[in-house]
Amino acid sequence: MPLMLILLWQHIIHIGAHYGVNPLLFAVLYLAHHPLFWGTMAWLAARVRRKQPSAGVIALGVFFWFLPYTYVFVFGRGLPWWIYALAAAAIAAGGTHAVREIRRRLYSKA
Repeated sequence: MPLMLILLWQHIIHIGAHYGVNPLLFAVLYLAHHPLFWGTMAWLAARVRRKQPSAGVIALGVFFWFLPYTYVFVFGRGLPWWIYALAAAAIAAGGTHAVREIRRRLYSKA
């Protein structure tokens, strides 16, 4: 099993080098964007409850949501079409879930 994981990691590194994307950096950005995004959404919820302007907080949340995918799109070279489709599906599914969760939390505590 460990040998298989090592071979898989080497394959991922090779593919990343071929397309100009560092898989480790993408993984770090992907893991880091979740707490940053949800922290921003908690800040947004507090601002909405206090009826304060929230456009900047929304923009910051969107930035954090797109961060790992933006890295791939900016630095990736010659990516296949299905990478863009997969990223779009991940962004749409995750965004839809996030909006539903935020609305549910805002309206349940209002």
